[in-house]
Amino acid sequence: MVYAKLMLAATLVGLVAIFLYYPPPEPSDRLKKWARLGKFYMYKDFRIFYIDFEADLTDDSTVICFHGFPTFSYDWIKIVDRLKEKFGRVILFDFLGYGFSDKPTSHDYLIMEQADIALGLLKFLGVYEVHILSHDYGDTVAQEVLARYNNGEDTQGITLKSLCMLNGGIFPETNYPRPVQKLLAVPYVGEILSRLSFYQIFKRGFIDVFGPSTKPTEEELQDFYAAMRYQDGNKVNSKLIDYIAQRAKNKDRWVGALQKAVVPVHMIYGPSDPVNPPQFVAYYKNTVPNPSIKVLDEAIGHYPQLEAPNEVMNSYAEFIDRLKK
Repeated sequence: MVYAKLMLAATLVGLVAIFLYYPPPEPSDRLKKWARLGKFYMYKDFRIFYIDFEADLTDDSTVICFHGFPTFSYDWIKIVDRLKEKFGRVILFDFLGYGFSDKPTSHDYLIMEQADIALGLLKFLGVYEVHILSHDYGDTVAQEVLARYNNGEDTQGITLKSLCMLNGGIFPETNYPRPVQKLLAVPYVGEILSRLSFYQIFKRGFIDVFGPSTKPTEEELQDFYAAMRYQDGNKVNSKLIDYIAQRAKNKDRWVGALQKAVVPVHMIYGPSDPVNPPQFVAYYKNTVPNPSIKVLDEAIGHYPQLEAPNEVMNSYAEFIDRLKK
C-alpha cells in the first residue's frame, strides 16, 4: 500500500516535471504571419504588441479593438477586412499579459492600467478620436475608458466617439465564471493550475463557451494555446483572472458608465453563452437607458466575432451608419 502511494506520488511528480520543462508549442505559420504584421509600443518597461491597419478610404475614422480573456488580438481576424471597409484605420493590440505583449510574472494586472495602455497607444499613434469595439475582458477595459470620458477625467486627449461591446461580464449579477476561472482565482491553487495548463485542459474549457455548431477548429485552438503559452504566459493567468474581482469592486463605476454614457453604446450578444446566459438580455435592457442590443442566433456563443463574423459586422455596420446620419 505504501509502495503504491509512493509510486503514484513519483508518477505525479514526474508528470509535473515533464510539463514544467516541456517547451511551449511552436507558433503556426498563420500565427507567425500575424506577428509579422505588428510592432511594439513601449508602456513603461513593457512591450505592447499592436497592429495598425490603414485602409484605402477617404474616411479618417478609427476603430480600436479590445480582446477578451484568455485570448489576444487574433480574436478579430475574421472581421478585420470588413472593419477596414468601414474605417480608415483599424487598430488591434494585445493587453499586457496577453498574446505577443510582455507578460511580467511579478505584476498586478489592473483594468485601470490596461485602460492607460490603450489610451497611451492611441496617443502614441496620433489618434485623438476613436470608436471602441470590445469583447469580454475588453468590455471591462472599455467601461473604464467610458467612465473616464463621461466624468471628464484624463483620457490623454482622446475623444471617444462610440462603444460597441460583444459578450462580456459587464454585470456581475449575470456573469458566471467557468470552473477553471474559479480555480484560477483561488490563492495558491490558481498559481499551481496556471503552471500546469495542459493543452487538453485549455481545449476543453475553451470550446465549452462556444455554440454547439460553431466550435473553433483544431488549428485555431492550437494557435490560441500557443499565443497563451508564448513567453510562459500561462504562468500569469492566475493574476489576470483578478479582473473578475475587480468588476465586483468597481461595479458602481463601470455599470454606472453605461448608465451615464455620453456617447452611443451598442451590444452584440450571442445567447448560447454559459458565461453570460440569456438572462443577460433582460438585465441589460432594464439597466442601460435607451438600450441598443442585437441578439444573434440562439446557437451563437461567447465569441460572436469568431462564430458569426458576418452577422456581427452587419450589426456593427448598421450601428456605425446610424451615427453618421
